[in-house]
Amino acid sequence: MCLCSLSASAGTNLQLYYDFGSLGTACPNQRSNRVTTTFELFYADPWGSTFAFVDLDYNIHPNDPQNTPFMAYTEIARCFNFWKQTPAGDLSLQLEYNGGLGLYKDAVGDLRGYAIHHAALAGLNYCLYTDDYENVFNLELLYKYIADPYNKLQNQVPLQFTFVWGCNDFCTAPGLRFSGFLDVWGQRNASGQSFCILSEPQLWYNVGQWFGCPNLHIGTEIEFSYNFSGSGFMCNPCLGLKWTFD
Repeated sequence: MCLCSLSASAGTNLQLYYDFGSLGTACPNQRSNRVTTTFELFYADPWGSTFAFVDLDYNIHPNDPQNTPFMAYTEIARCFNFWKQTPAGDLSLQLEYNGGLGLYKDAVGDLRGYAIHHAALAGLNYCLYTDDYENVFNLELLYKYIADPYNKLQNQVPLQFTFVWGCNDFCTAPGLRFSGFLDVWGQRNASGQSFCILSEPQLWYNVGQWFGCPNLHIGTEIEFSYNFSGSGFMCNPCLGLKWTFD
């Protein structure tokens, strides 16, 4: 996910989610009894913009205290735009890095580790927005290289398409924000599928506006995926709090 779609709410925020567990054929119940924190930042400058986030997943099951936290994942993306005042000013060059690591328990209860392989992406980012910047949308087409030494993940068509959106005062409701992203990319997996889909729509309400604390938001995120964590479809509903540091 990226970049100028966040320009209407630039800055830094911290999100806290409780995950109600997964539904679907891909890794059912994979994420029940878990909490996620997301630290997210976006800043624009005269040469473009920078977006980054870090996810930490925690297992809060009382019988599994050793597995807390159990996963860390990060993305950082940089857009370059030296031609903002030209007719091509909405088009940027983008570089991005993704990667992480995690822990799990095997059948006998021993801790094991796994890697979320380094991924390098490069391509184009096109930004659409309304005149008041209340509604901003990004279209990205990126070449994606996954650093897999055994060449088990890299697809023959190593491309990723990303759509990112952000809408303030959604449905004319003051303080309601609808945002999220959709990623589609090629990646081999154990079932031989050739593409993955991941989308995380979010709905946030600025509840703090009613008692002098506009930094506080409550909301929800629902993760929809196909061939992302196993084969098939998966849905993960979450309930969250967000604190903005603007």
